[in-house]
Amino acid sequence: MIMNETEKSNKAEQPGAGYSYLMMGGHTCCDINQASVPALLPFLVAQRGIDYTSAAGLMFASSFLSSFIQPLFGLIADRKQMPWLMGAGILIAGIGISSIGLLDTYWSIFAAIMFAGLGSALFHPEGGRMANCVAGEKKGRGMSNFSVGGNLGFVIGPIIAVFAVSTFGLRGISVILIPTSAMAAVFFCMQKKFMYLSNLQQREIKGKAAGSGQKDDWLAFARLCVPIFARSIMQSGLQAFVPLYWVGVLSQTTEQGSLMVTVIACASVVGAFSGGRLADRFGFRHTSRIALAPVFPLIVLMLLTKSVWVATVLVVLIVVTSSTTQSPMVVLGQKYLPNRLGLASGVTFGLAISMGGICSPLLGAIGDRYGLTAALYVVSGVALVAFVGTLFLKEPVVSVENSSVPE
Repeated sequence: MIMNETEKSNKAEQPGAGYSYLMMGGHTCCDINQASVPALLPFLVAQRGIDYTSAAGLMFASSFLSSFIQPLFGLIADRKQMPWLMGAGILIAGIGISSIGLLDTYWSIFAAIMFAGLGSALFHPEGGRMANCVAGEKKGRGMSNFSVGGNLGFVIGPIIAVFAVSTFGLRGISVILIPTSAMAAVFFCMQKKFMYLSNLQQREIKGKAAGSGQKDDWLAFARLCVPIFARSIMQSGLQAFVPLYWVGVLSQTTEQGSLMVTVIACASVVGAFSGGRLADRFGFRHTSRIALAPVFPLIVLMLLTKSVWVATVLVVLIVVTSSTTQSPMVVLGQKYLPNRLGLASGVTFGLAISMGGICSPLLGAIGDRYGLTAALYVVSGVALVAFVGTLFLKEPVVSVENSSVPE
């Protein structure tokens, strides 16, 4: 009877599904800022006179520093509960991007984009930890919602940027402050509730660790980093070279090549939405393995076909299946480091993304020397490495109350 009353009490304290969708909305409003930078580059080249090398430098400012300092903020979040970082991160990211239209010099624009990247670094570790916190027993679904939010941001961000700048000029990018400031205000108003849920989760983690002796499994987390980083490199390669492949190899128009960027982004949303839900039902390791298994042969088939329609279908399948693994792998990282959720989120969301960006120039060099097809064959090899890496993933320790859920 006592256990029944305790279970009822725990269920009563579980956050509702609305919190998970709030985290999804926050992730969207944060990532529309970073996603708008590539869409702004043509306007900056035309209206601010920067060259292509300088434009590439702005992409570096947008993602590189932000991705590498996210684990640091994750460590800080693990030591001290600071839900206000989420609202601050969204607001800082919006301020950084919206100020671009008011700036004339390259280095001031560079600094503004770095400032926006700082906001992204503030949001993601605490956001990933809180997404886990409010997910309750459905960790896969909760992290799936959070991942969908980020993918939606990368779909919506360029649309907002192009529409605003085309209509109002570069100063029009300031409209991005409307959704970001509104969402930041909502997050600031929710601070007390977030702090309560965060403290509740910390008590549960400490109670489970004391009862089962569960510790952070750093070796298992290191093994997980292999498929996570490889998948990131693969996805960055696809995003960069599929549009160019459409034009340079399949002889399509520039507009049709650019359209593939939208196709890839939409397919990523579908994969991110389904991944966590499948993982809750079939297990996080199994979902990751099964989803990555067909990616290598699908990329090879895409490179062998001369049909644009067949190639498009194959790209959709490739992106959907690879994106399906995003939230299951993030949850696995959090399960391997149950006492370091912020750090796990910072690495799997932040550092993982940076690995794709770091290796993109190397893939570009291969493409320049040996051709786009060769570069994409290398991408297929990276996909194979990602799948093989999942074969070495360890089953995380499962608490008694969740032992019925496969991992």
